[in-house]
Amino acid sequence: MRRRIAEPLGLEGTELRERGHTPVGLARGYFPGDNPVLPGPGPVDGTDLDLPFNWLGGGMVSTPRDVARFLEALLGGELLPERLLAEMLTTVPSEWDETDEYGLGIAKISSLMRKADSPCGSAWGHIGFSTGYTTIALASKRGDRQVVVMANGMVASDDGWEALGSLVWGSFCLP
Repeated sequence: MRRRIAEPLGLEGTELRERGHTPVGLARGYFPGDNPVLPGPGPVDGTDLDLPFNWLGGGMVSTPRDVARFLEALLGGELLPERLLAEMLTTVPSEWDETDEYGLGIAKISSLMRKADSPCGSAWGHIGFSTGYTTIALASKRGDRQVVVMANGMVASDDGWEALGSLVWGSFCLP
């Protein structure tokens, strides 16, 4: 991953997280106190948890800048031959709240959790959740526009998604 993708793209803030090790400078991930996973009297820090599902997403940690650069390169044709990129973007309808359609490892998204609709059409990428984190990483189909928002908390309310929608779509839909 480092030799073929991270180094050529200049992804200096991206690394494979080693089990049981939290990289220096990683934002802390918090759960609200009333969550069912790690209940507590107030916000509960889940950053250092060594849970099996931390590795289901690949175990990668990254910066918003690096995620935006990756999306730019991927959708801009720097990483895959044109035929493979077209195959990746071939979608099927999705019933998940976070996606309209799903391709091979990437989603077509026109609304954040069906709570905040895009005023400028669909974007490509992911809305992701991990232990105390929420990430929204979207780009135009050609990769020439990107928006990445990373929050060190779990967004659970309609108001939260609507506020993030204003931020995300307000940035993504600029002319």
